[in-house]
Amino acid sequence: MFGLYYYMSMHDNVNIFKALADPTRLEIVRKLAKKPEDRASCSEVSSVSSLSQPAMSHHFKKLVDAGVITERKQGTEKIYELNSELLVSAGIDPSKF
Repeated sequence: MFGLYYYMSMHDNVNIFKALADPTRLEIVRKLAKKPEDRASCSEVSSVSSLSQPAMSHHFKKLVDAGVITERKQGTEKIYELNSELLVSAGIDPSKF
């Protein structure tokens, strides 16, 4: 059973690091890490790049799918929050962003 847990954990870590390997996604995470309570609206975070809205949505989706950030709707806006617990479990210190 340990082997399966190890594989799942390594697989999750690979997805986390793949998501963070892109400069735009890393900048999104840095911006969230500097916000109070590690959360911000989509429009606040999207200001990190001159990319189109569909391109930014792609980057947010990659981060959400990897578990690096969480997403919730508040009215008509999406709020993104850094998943610090997951990052720490992967050996990443969110305060270093």
